[in-house]
Amino acid sequence: MGQALTHLRWGINQSFPPKPTWGVDSIPDLSGKVIIVTGANTGIGYETAKELLKKNAKVYLACRSTEKAEKAIAKLKEETGKDGIFLQLDLGELKSIKKAAEEFLR
Repeated sequence: MGQALTHLRWGINQSFPPKPTWGVDSIPDLSGKVIIVTGANTGIGYETAKELLKKNAKVYLACRSTEKAEKAIAKLKEETGKDGIFLQLDLGELKSIKKAAEEFLR
């Protein structure tokens, strides 16, 4: 019975976790920091890039599509006043990864 109660408590705690105490407002100033965000032209990647730009990071948007990346960079500029940098990257192609790494290191 004791073990069953322990499992029940664990299940309840996992189903109803506490509210987070950390959020985007907790991100410190990132001046001088360089960050690569993969898939930054849409979804979570886009939102991540946006918040990092707001905190003064130098953000590389690593994306497959030049066209989609350019649209995202333009939209980020409108929303944050800051410029993201396009880094062409297809994580499914080893040659693309090598090329992106070399370009980034330059």
